[in-house]
Amino acid sequence: MYETGVVYLAGAGTGDPALLTRRCGEVLERAEVVVFEPPLSVEMRELFPLGCERIEAAPAGAGSAVSGTLVDRAEEGKVVVRLYAGDPYHSRECVDEARALTREGSPFEVVPGVIPGVTAPTFAGIPLGPAAAAGGFSVVEYPLPGGGELRKSAFCRLAGEGSTLIFMTRSDRVADLKSGLLAGRVSATTPVAIIEGGGSPSQRVIESTLEDAPDAVDAPDAVDTPDAEIAPVPCVVVVGEVTRLRLELNWFEGRPLHGRRILITRPREQADRFARVLRELGVETLIAPTIRITEPENWGPLDTALEELASYAWVIFTSANGVRFFADRLLASGRDARAFGKGARILAIGPATARALEDTLRIRADGVPERYVAEGILEMMPGEDLTGQNLAGQRILIPRALEAREILPESLGERGAEVNVVPAYRTLPAEEADVEQIRTEFSRGRIEMVTFTSSSTVRNFVEMLGEDFVGESMRGVAIASIGPVTSQTAREMGLEPHLEAEVSTIPGLARAIVDYYRFSPAVDWRNPAPWVGHHE
Repeated sequence: MYETGVVYLAGAGTGDPALLTRRCGEVLERAEVVVFEPPLSVEMRELFPLGCERIEAAPAGAGSAVSGTLVDRAEEGKVVVRLYAGDPYHSRECVDEARALTREGSPFEVVPGVIPGVTAPTFAGIPLGPAAAAGGFSVVEYPLPGGGELRKSAFCRLAGEGSTLIFMTRSDRVADLKSGLLAGRVSATTPVAIIEGGGSPSQRVIESTLEDAPDAVDAPDAVDTPDAEIAPVPCVVVVGEVTRLRLELNWFEGRPLHGRRILITRPREQADRFARVLRELGVETLIAPTIRITEPENWGPLDTALEELASYAWVIFTSANGVRFFADRLLASGRDARAFGKGARILAIGPATARALEDTLRIRADGVPERYVAEGILEMMPGEDLTGQNLAGQRILIPRALEAREILPESLGERGAEVNVVPAYRTLPAEEADVEQIRTEFSRGRIEMVTFTSSSTVRNFVEMLGEDFVGESMRGVAIASIGPVTSQTAREMGLEPHLEAEVSTIPGLARAIVDYYRFSPAVDWRNPAPWVGHHE
């Protein structure tokens, strides 16, 4: 541990948190200040500690200002993490900033990161090992460092001898790169692969020969208007015979949902798990929370129920959120699972709710219905409870959201049970959703599916964007529902679901999405990759 402030010059690698080095993750957890470039992905920014100071680095060429910030924060005794794309010492800015820290006597540590020039070919299905590229390979930035001319460099000679060349460049420099190689007498028929977004769900690979390589690589989402300016994007250009192996070894783009863009409307704290499931299938996700989960306005009813918990014969949990808020309040009161009545039965509406019970209170549910809806619980208790006893006079506690369907408590009450429904949490409209960004994404045609995981996500989605906008923008956009209750709410809001999960869980919804794209004949209009197999 450093006794004073310290600066960690850390590599963010490809920008995918899943590929971040463990060391980089460790220093980020302790960061009091994070300095980063604006293109850093939203997923990476979510790893920043709450309350840390976030500073966007100035554009390239303004390194002195960034160096001064690093030195100042270190002198204040802060733990500073300076993030770079790829590996730090492959960044000219990092070298300049490290020199500045050395001159000022500020302690720093370099945290290596994976280099896009090496990882992008792997994600594109292009191996760089000795068996694939007998002549070895070279990774270099283009334009060449120091302003050297490519046509006069040793790289052209190496290409002629069978070596593989890997250039880290930008889409607007591909034409100059191509001209330099041809001028250096690299064969015009040499295979070339241009990789954009290597390792990201939006990865795109253009295969060609050197002479036929496009002079400009347009972004696939470019707006087709006369005044539109296409911003250059980073890309990796692989030159050599080894690119031909991509035909056999391309695995990344063969994932079932590669390149699909799907909007997730779950609360931020719950969206990550769903997003991870979809990303493993190749989806580019946009998380746009339409709801947030918070504590009830008044804890009184739940506190009273907890004091009388031993008197309830049944406790029915209808969501994982209900379990967590209930468990937190129970433990905060000084009680634990022993507060439940002797012989009390506990039901969970589905496997996620049952898992939450085990995680928070180490309690295994006595029953989970075959259908993960209120009707499923009622089917388990047709007049009598699971012990064969009549429900008349039995006390049943249902901790749930303030607003929810009344079919379960009403039906149990009709069967003679004494039902107490207490609010354990509230579902409110999300505050952090960037409505304008979402509208822009729809207007650009970037979203091809919207997922709904509860009735409240549907209602707040429509209220947030406006009925008129939703009615117009959702044309041609698929709607995915987690279950029949959510589907019914969608229909009431004027949205007809294209698919509904057979099993009302996140994995069940993911499987339904895969099957939709696999079997539906109406999805070829934006088909980025063929189906290559089922993914569990």
